[in-house]
Amino acid sequence: MDPLDIVMDEVALEGLDGVTILSLWIRLEKRNPVFPRNLDSCTKEFIWKSLVSNHEVDFYELPQERADVVLVDRFADIDPDTGIQEASHWDRVDSYPVQILLEDKSGIQGSCVFFKERRNVTPIIRTTKLTPCVTLEDAFKRWGRKLVMVASQRLRFRVLIGDGGDPDLKLTDHSYCILERVGRARWQGELQRDLHCCSFKTDARKMHYLRKSLTQNDLITMQSHVLRLASGAQQHSILLLLKRFHVDRRSKYDILMELTSNLLSEAPNHTASMITLRDQLSISERTFKRMYQYMQAAKLVQVVIKPVEHLNPTVGPCDTRRGTKVVARCLKLIKPYVRKEVVEAEDDDDNDDDDGGGANRKTVPTEGRIMERDFLSQAYGIIVSCGTKGISQSALRARMCIGKLESRMICRLLERTDMIKVKVCDV
Repeated sequence: MDPLDIVMDEVALEGLDGVTILSLWIRLEKRNPVFPRNLDSCTKEFIWKSLVSNHEVDFYELPQERADVVLVDRFADIDPDTGIQEASHWDRVDSYPVQILLEDKSGIQGSCVFFKERRNVTPIIRTTKLTPCVTLEDAFKRWGRKLVMVASQRLRFRVLIGDGGDPDLKLTDHSYCILERVGRARWQGELQRDLHCCSFKTDARKMHYLRKSLTQNDLITMQSHVLRLASGAQQHSILLLLKRFHVDRRSKYDILMELTSNLLSEAPNHTASMITLRDQLSISERTFKRMYQYMQAAKLVQVVIKPVEHLNPTVGPCDTRRGTKVVARCLKLIKPYVRKEVVEAEDDDDNDDDDGGGANRKTVPTEGRIMERDFLSQAYGIIVSCGTKGISQSALRARMCIGKLESRMICRLLERTDMIKVKVCDV
């Protein structure tokens, strides 16, 4: 990637909040892959001129200075053997508090705490012909950490969805802000638990629905993440990353267990001696012992004793001086290793295929919403019109043209007021 394209990429990834001059240098210095130029004063001035001359970048003055971005590597505290992150005692300073911009008429989406308060100083920094009016040194002396550079909506959306994304895709304001937050985290990603507890301060179930549209449109990836707290307890969460920043992170023993399972599946009778397996894996005896103990605990293998001549018939009969058979400790594969996937507990009606929702949406005719009547009255009228056979929740939401969450809340409220009875039926 061209160095100037890299700079624009970093500015766009910061989102609607924009990036200060000093934070941009921090991002470029810590960038992965490494920024291909030395960030001396001449290079910084050249980068500044390129940003000023770019019509996709606007400049704003914040009402107060913004703290420099603090980059923390969450993977530095991960145990390479177990893949579990040790809880570190550091104060997380969030330079980008969440303030969602809702239903902007100009089509701008994102999170910006000073969106209405900040002042556009682009006409001061450049002319209408994109000629710089202010040098980097003068700009920093005048505005300091109050000056932020913000990429256009088109450019910010493009870096989030990637080259293969659909530019015409429409996301809700909340889902877009989650995507923006995940993109700003780059290779570190965001834990879903941190998003709903700290950043967005919302219910975990709501966060699940907001995030679901991003996974359905293949914009982000998910992988399990385990954090060991100071008390020793393990805290499980989901790590969200943009597709372009996805890295398949697995522990050493996770990889060894998969390799061992593959070796045993190809061995005769799915059985092989421990010495042979250890030599093929090229690992120490201590590591091998811990690895097969993990597999035993997961009920993937069992330890068996086999005569050597059964393992390798070419060696012929092998007897000891006492006349007993020479035996070897072996591992026998009980069931093949399956990689762990991120699985979330969802309600039965979350899956389109569970209650025939996909088919019902195609076969059930929709009914226009009657805006003078409330949803509860309309839903109750539809249920009554279906008689004693009733109607499935998926068919109800298809006829009313509403979402799953709305239909579920309507049914629960009607059931709570004893207006309907809900039954689970086989389809």
